[in-house]
Amino acid sequence: MKTFTFKNWMFLCLGIMVVGLGACSKETVDNMGRDTALNIIRTGTWESWTKTVAGSSNPDLNVTVQILEEGETLNFDKDGAWHKKNDGTAQSHTYHMPTSKSMVFDGVEYQIKESIVGGVSTLTLTHIEGAVTTTMVFKRKR
Repeated sequence: MKTFTFKNWMFLCLGIMVVGLGACSKETVDNMGRDTALNIIRTGTWESWTKTVAGSSNPDLNVTVQILEEGETLNFDKDGAWHKKNDGTAQSHTYHMPTSKSMVFDGVEYQIKESIVGGVSTLTLTHIEGAVTTTMVFKRKR
Protein backbone atom coordinates (compact mmCIF):
# COMPACT_ATOMS: atom_id res chain seq x y z
CA MET A 1 0.00 0.00 0.00
CA LYS A 2 1.36 3.38 -1.04
CA THR A 3 1.36 6.24 1.50
CA PHE A 4 0.61 9.81 0.54
CA THR A 5 3.32 12.37 1.09
CA PHE A 6 2.62 15.92 2.18
CA LYS A 7 3.13 17.07 -1.42
CA ASN A 8 0.53 14.58 -2.66
CA TRP A 9 -1.98 15.74 -0.04
CA MET A 10 -1.41 19.38 -1.05
CA PHE A 11 -2.06 18.59 -4.74
CA LEU A 12 -5.19 16.67 -3.79
CA CYS A 13 -6.51 19.55 -1.66
CA LEU A 14 -5.66 22.08 -4.39
CA GLY A 15 -7.52 19.96 -6.95
CA ILE A 16 -10.61 19.77 -4.75
CA MET A 17 -10.52 23.57 -4.24
CA VAL A 18 -10.20 24.24 -7.98
CA VAL A 19 -13.13 21.95 -8.76
CA GLY A 20 -15.19 23.51 -5.95
CA LEU A 21 -14.54 27.10 -7.00
CA GLY A 22 -15.02 26.22 -10.66
CA ALA A 23 -18.51 25.00 -9.84
CA CYS A 24 -19.45 28.34 -8.25
CA SER A 25 -21.70 30.65 -10.23
CA LYS A 26 -20.44 34.08 -11.29
CA GLU A 27 -22.80 35.63 -8.73
CA THR A 28 -21.25 33.56 -5.93
CA VAL A 29 -17.71 34.57 -6.97
CA ASP A 30 -18.79 38.25 -7.21
CA ASN A 31 -20.36 38.09 -3.74
CA MET A 32 -17.17 36.55 -2.33
CA GLY A 33 -15.18 39.48 -3.77
CA ARG A 34 -17.67 41.99 -2.39
CA ASP A 35 -17.65 40.37 1.06
CA THR A 36 -13.84 40.37 1.10
CA ALA A 37 -13.78 44.05 0.08
CA LEU A 38 -16.33 44.90 2.79
CA ASN A 39 -14.25 43.15 5.44
CA ILE A 40 -11.14 45.07 4.40
CA ILE A 41 -12.99 48.42 4.41
CA ARG A 42 -14.49 47.68 7.84
CA THR A 43 -11.14 46.77 9.38
CA GLY A 44 -9.35 49.64 11.08
CA THR A 45 -10.04 53.33 11.36
CA TRP A 46 -9.99 55.88 8.54
CA GLU A 47 -8.17 59.04 9.63
CA SER A 48 -8.43 61.31 6.61
CA TRP A 49 -11.38 62.11 4.30
CA THR A 50 -11.06 64.57 1.42
CA LYS A 51 -13.90 65.46 -0.94
CA THR A 52 -13.21 67.09 -4.31
CA VAL A 53 -15.85 68.40 -6.73
CA ALA A 54 -14.59 69.28 -10.22
CA GLY A 55 -15.98 70.03 -13.67
CA SER A 56 -18.81 72.38 -12.71
CA SER A 57 -19.44 75.35 -15.00
CA ASN A 58 -19.71 77.43 -11.80
CA PRO A 59 -16.11 77.79 -10.53
CA ASP A 60 -17.36 78.40 -6.97
CA LEU A 61 -18.66 74.79 -6.87
CA ASN A 62 -15.26 73.28 -7.81
CA VAL A 63 -13.78 72.75 -4.37
CA THR A 64 -11.61 70.42 -2.30
CA VAL A 65 -12.58 70.04 1.35
CA GLN A 66 -11.02 68.06 4.20
CA ILE A 67 -14.10 66.52 5.86
CA LEU A 68 -12.44 65.03 8.95
CA GLU A 69 -11.04 67.55 11.38
CA GLU A 70 -8.13 66.95 13.75
CA GLY A 71 -9.00 64.06 16.08
CA GLU A 72 -11.97 62.83 14.04
CA THR A 73 -12.07 59.35 12.51
CA LEU A 74 -14.39 57.35 10.29
CA ASN A 75 -15.40 53.71 10.64
CA PHE A 76 -17.48 51.50 8.37
CA ASP A 77 -19.44 49.13 10.60
CA LYS A 78 -21.10 45.80 9.86
CA ASP A 79 -24.53 47.28 10.55
CA GLY A 80 -24.44 49.12 7.19
CA ALA A 81 -23.58 52.47 8.74
CA TRP A 82 -20.47 54.58 8.67
CA HIS A 83 -19.67 56.63 11.74
CA LYS A 84 -17.78 59.91 11.87
CA LYS A 85 -16.40 59.97 15.41
CA ASN A 86 -15.06 62.81 17.52
CA ASP A 87 -14.35 62.52 21.25
CA GLY A 88 -16.73 59.62 21.83
CA THR A 89 -19.66 61.05 19.87
CA ALA A 90 -20.58 59.79 16.42
CA GLN A 91 -22.64 60.83 13.43
CA SER A 92 -24.09 57.78 11.68
CA HIS A 93 -24.95 57.46 7.97
CA THR A 94 -25.76 54.53 5.68
CA TYR A 95 -23.64 52.73 3.12
CA HIS A 96 -23.67 49.44 1.25
CA MET A 97 -21.69 47.76 -1.51
CA PRO A 98 -23.72 46.25 -4.34
CA THR A 99 -20.45 44.98 -5.91
CA SER A 100 -16.77 44.86 -4.99
CA LYS A 101 -16.19 47.91 -7.26
CA SER A 102 -19.07 50.16 -6.16
CA MET A 103 -20.36 51.67 -2.93
CA VAL A 104 -23.58 53.53 -2.18
CA PHE A 105 -22.40 56.14 0.32
CA ASP A 106 -25.10 58.25 1.97
CA GLY A 107 -27.51 57.49 -0.89
CA VAL A 108 -25.11 58.25 -3.77
CA GLU A 109 -23.48 55.48 -5.82
CA TYR A 110 -19.70 55.78 -6.25
CA GLN A 111 -17.23 53.66 -8.17
CA ILE A 112 -14.27 52.30 -6.18
CA LYS A 113 -10.95 52.94 -7.92
CA GLU A 114 -8.72 50.57 -5.93
CA SER A 115 -8.56 46.81 -6.07
CA ILE A 116 -9.66 46.24 -2.49
CA VAL A 117 -9.32 42.47 -2.31
CA GLY A 118 -5.61 42.69 -1.44
CA GLY A 119 -6.01 45.28 1.30
CA VAL A 120 -6.05 49.03 1.09
CA SER A 121 -4.80 52.07 2.99
CA THR A 122 -6.45 54.52 0.56
CA LEU A 123 -10.05 54.20 -0.62
CA THR A 124 -11.05 56.39 -3.59
CA LEU A 125 -14.74 56.76 -4.48
CA THR A 126 -15.80 58.56 -7.67
CA HIS A 127 -19.27 59.70 -8.75
CA ILE A 128 -19.80 61.30 -12.17
CA GLU A 129 -22.95 63.23 -12.95
CA GLY A 130 -22.81 64.99 -16.30
CA ALA A 131 -19.62 67.05 -16.39
CA VAL A 132 -19.27 67.12 -12.59
CA THR A 133 -17.03 64.56 -10.90
CA THR A 134 -17.12 64.09 -7.14
CA THR A 135 -14.14 62.23 -5.70
CA MET A 136 -13.82 61.20 -2.08
CA VAL A 137 -10.51 59.89 -0.77
CA PHE A 138 -10.29 58.09 2.59
CA LYS A 139 -6.91 57.26 4.10
CA ARG A 140 -5.71 55.29 7.09
CA LYS A 141 -2.32 54.45 8.46
CA ARG A 142 -1.01 50.99 7.65
